[in-house]
Amino acid sequence: MKRIWKLLIPDWSHLDTIWRNQSPFCLWQVGDKPLIAHWMDEAVKIAIPEVQFYTADRPDQVREYLNEGAFWSRPTKVIPIPSDEKAPEDAVPIVGLPKNNQFAKPVESEGDLLRHWIGLHREWLDSINDYSLRIETKFKKNGWIGPHSRIHSQAKLEAPFWIQGNCDIGANATIGPYACVGENAIIDENATVQNAIVMPGTMVGRNTMLEEVAVDGGLLLDGKHGCRVSITDSFILSDLGQRVRSAPLFERLAALFLFIVFSPLAAISKMDWTLLQAHDGRGGKLLLKTGRKGPLIVRRLQWLKEVFKGRMRLIGIHPRPLDWSVEVDQELEQRLKEVMPGVLSFSDIHGCHSTTEPDEWAHAAYQAFDSKHGVEKIVRKQFWKAAFKKAS
Repeated sequence: MKRIWKLLIPDWSHLDTIWRNQSPFCLWQVGDKPLIAHWMDEAVKIAIPEVQFYTADRPDQVREYLNEGAFWSRPTKVIPIPSDEKAPEDAVPIVGLPKNNQFAKPVESEGDLLRHWIGLHREWLDSINDYSLRIETKFKKNGWIGPHSRIHSQAKLEAPFWIQGNCDIGANATIGPYACVGENAIIDENATVQNAIVMPGTMVGRNTMLEEVAVDGGLLLDGKHGCRVSITDSFILSDLGQRVRSAPLFERLAALFLFIVFSPLAAISKMDWTLLQAHDGRGGKLLLKTGRKGPLIVRRLQWLKEVFKGRMRLIGIHPRPLDWSVEVDQELEQRLKEVMPGVLSFSDIHGCHSTTEPDEWAHAAYQAFDSKHGVEKIVRKQFWKAAFKKAS
C-alpha cells in the first residue's frame, strides 16, 4: 500500500500582527529555507512517496511554492480546509522542525509566535552538519559563511552562526552565537548580532546591538517584549533593497528638470502651500508641501525635490498621510503605507487626487500590487494629461 504522509499547516495568520508577513508561517524562512521545505527534505530522507498538506491559511501560496513537489521529485497535494479542526485525525501538525516538532512554549499570542520563530533558528543552527549545506563554507564547528561574503579580519565570529552569500561584516562586528544573517546584508563596524535574525537586504548600522530580535529592513521585531518597532534612522537599520528600488538617475534628473521648468509658474500663481506629513514606504516620513490651485504638477512641485533625493518616484501611489487608514482591510492599509509613493499616480488618472476620496485606496492597491508594471505604463502614457489637470 502506498504510504502517504499527512501534515497539517496550523493557521496562525491571526497571530501575525507584529510582522504582518504576507506569507503563512510554514513559508517563513528558518535558516536556509522555508519551514515547509525542511519537511519536504525529511520526506525525501525517509522515503515518503507522497505528501498531503491540510491548511486553512493561504493554501494557494503553499501550493504555488511546492509546485506539486517537482523540486523534491515526489507528488504533493495541498488540501484547503475551513479550520485546523477539520484536518484528519492522523495529520501531523507542522509546528517546528521535523527532528523536534514541538513547542518550547504554546503559541497563544503574536509575541509567542515571534519567539517561536526565533527559537526555530536556534534549533536549526544546532542541527547543521557537514553535509546539510553545500554552498556555504565551514568556518569552524557550526559556523558557516556563504559565497562572496566579505568578513573583516577584525570581526568576531562566535559559533553557532550562519552568514549567507554577498554579505559585508565590518571591523569589530560580533556575529553569534546563534546569529542568522541573510544574503546581501551589511553588518557595520562594532555592531553585534547575537541570538538574532537579520533578514536579507538589511543594513545594521555601527554600534547597534541586536539580541533576541529579528530585523527586516527598518523594522525591528522584538522577541523579548513581543512588539515591533519601526526604525526611522537609516544609520541604525535600513532596507538595502529600498535603495535599489529608489528612483533611477534618469528619473531623478527628469524631476529636477520639471522642477526648474515649472517653478516660475508656481511663483506667478502665488501658491498657497499646505504641509502634508506622509509615510515614505520605508518606516520614515516625508514632509511634503502641497499647493491648492493650478495644474497638478504645479501643486505638487515641491514633491519633485523628494524624487531628486531618491525618496519618491515620479509615478507611484499617492503618499499616505501618517494618520491615514482604510476600514476595509487593516492588512492592506499597512501594506500601502510600506509602498514607495510617487508624484503622479493611477488614482490621479481616475480623478482621485487625495487619499480622503472614497475610491482612492482601491486604485492605489491596484497599482501597488501590479507586479507586471502595466499600471505604470498607463500612467506614463497619460502623464502630461494628468499633470496639467487643474484643481476643481
